Amino acid sequence: MHGTTIDDADLWRRLDWNDVRTFLAVAESGSLNAAARVLGMTQPTISRRMEDLEYRLGARLFQRSSRGVSLTEAGERVRDLASSMARYGDSIVRSVGGSDKSFTGRVRVEAPDGIAGFVLMPQVATFQMANPEIDLSVDCGLWRESPLDGDTDLTLTVAEAGPPDVVTIPIATLHYVIFASREYLRLYGAPTSLQEVANHRWVRHPSHKEQQSTWHPKAAAIYELAGHQLTSNSSAATLMAIKHGAGLGGMPTCVLEFEPDLVMLDLEPMAHPRLYLRYRRAAENQGRVKRVKDWIVSVFDPVEKPWFREEFIHPRDFGRLASPGPRRRAV
Repeated sequence: MHGTTIDDADLWRRLDWNDVRTFLAVAESGSLNAAARVLGMTQPTISRRMEDLEYRLGARLFQRSSRGVSLTEAGERVRDLASSMARYGDSIVRSVGGSDKSFTGRVRVEAPDGIAGFVLMPQVATFQMANPEIDLSVDCGLWRESPLDGDTDLTLTVAEAGPPDVVTIPIATLHYVIFASREYLRLYGAPTSLQEVANHRWVRHPSHKEQQSTWHPKAAAIYELAGHQLTSNSSAATLMAIKHGAGLGGMPTCVLEFEPDLVMLDLEPMAHPRLYLRYRRAAENQGRVKRVKDWIVSVFDPVEKPWFREEFIHPRDFGRLASPGPRRRAV
């Protein structure tokens, strides 16, 4: 790094609001992982943004260790200035929020790849026809080297803790049960209890550590005892692995709406985590953002889609309860 002389004017030129929020979250939490949970982002995304920020400023802002991160002298100075920026930003929002009522422009959404690919995207064409002037940007956080431009307007996440300056609303409950392919069960048989699941190959997504209070007490034991595991941070990859016989895996019951040939095992549900929608308060005053927000809420409508209700609905009852959505055969 070259030099550490940073004045107010230079900081304003080199930082944007997304930098400020991310930097302050890391500085206040003392950990990239903790900041990621607060902001509803991934740890690699936080790390990349902080490395980019240090590069642009030409100064090392954090000392990194196995215990977390601490601020350097330059980092302390940036925190003071960034806190001022945050206060100024809040003042601006309070002063002029509500002036943008147009339904034209870009809206950036962050969402897990499974939610984006299998739930949102099948509905996006209908939204586009009704809102042709709104450009959607959907970031699933998978390509660290090619992030999408712009600040995030709306975030879908299973992380419970959110920053104090955003609105967090529960939008759906994801009921996780154990699935397998017919071919896997033909070759290896079906477990008849959660204890027996540990004797099978297992396909796991690391996000299953979120909202531990909603998980079955035996779920952690299954993860620990399973002898052979395939782990991926892509929901699409884990789904394809299970579909093609790589092992058993926990997935939400809504998966049967787009992969009806999967077999849901007749075992207790594994978990019931909530999916949250987050957005800045000013978003309600931006016409295009509110339009996208309302569309996302409708996609998870529990009346039309009973698999997103707070109470567990067995897939055999989806067709009977879904209204006015599509009818499907019982499982």
